[in-house]
Amino acid sequence: MTVDSEGSVEPEPDVETSPSGDNVANIDNEVLAEPVSALRSGAHLDRLAALEEERRYLLGSLTDLEKEHDAGDVDDADYETLKDGYTVRTATVLRLIEQGAARLPARTPRRWGRILTISAVVLAASVGIGYALAGAWGERHAGQEITGFTPGDDARLLLTSARNSMSTGDFQLANSLFGRVVEMERERGQDNAEAVAYFGWTLALMTRNDLAGENSDELLDAARLALAQAIELEPDYADPECFLAIIEFQFRDDAEAALPHIERCEANNPPGDIAGLVSSFAAEIREAAG
Repeated sequence: MTVDSEGSVEPEPDVETSPSGDNVANIDNEVLAEPVSALRSGAHLDRLAALEEERRYLLGSLTDLEKEHDAGDVDDADYETLKDGYTVRTATVLRLIEQGAARLPARTPRRWGRILTISAVVLAASVGIGYALAGAWGERHAGQEITGFTPGDDARLLLTSARNSMSTGDFQLANSLFGRVVEMERERGQDNAEAVAYFGWTLALMTRNDLAGENSDELLDAARLALAQAIELEPDYADPECFLAIIEFQFRDDAEAALPHIERCEANNPPGDIAGLVSSFAAEIREAAG
């Protein structure tokens, strides 16, 4: 970052130094080179690790900036300037990681269906099918390709990072990133139902992890509004309907309010790898609703 003659703090536009001291801009051309073989991937993995360290640093800086702004330590003008700078650099680093990962030798695809089934069984035994479904949905999204964006789109890259943050349980960071994607898309005159839905869902998850404190009720109401908005944007989208069912049944203990949401979730043909969980959850809600 730099400080201008008037004392304002501005992010460096082109070059950012990672916490380890590496100038990440010097890594770019190497990361974008031709594919590497399995035998020569060591140095390439080191460069990707440096970029990953930079990614964590920048995402952590975004989170700290949000907290400082909320506490009144950073004014609105500096907040917007810093947030834009961090967001641009984060998107650049994410793009480099994505391109660098594409150079590595192909790996055997993970059997997500089996992984989700095992995870769901373990979770269901301890906290109920609703939370198992929520966990499976979060894991399912981690690492999946995103549709609706052009290659290299900064919003697409931030959405990928938001999904990954959610899958590791960092709901506060994921919520901030999903919110930024919503802003970026609206600046382009469009809405993204997935970003809106998962902004709402991560708000709800924050209330369950007691990250919201005494504002939990207000944030849960905001989460429900965001999920309802996602449904308005894309009526055939199963995710927000199912998340509303989880909120009503598991968070608010209201089976009757949850029932229409889970029925619409079923009607919207949820993906095959979680369809069984949806059916089991729906049966539990119907039984509770009488």
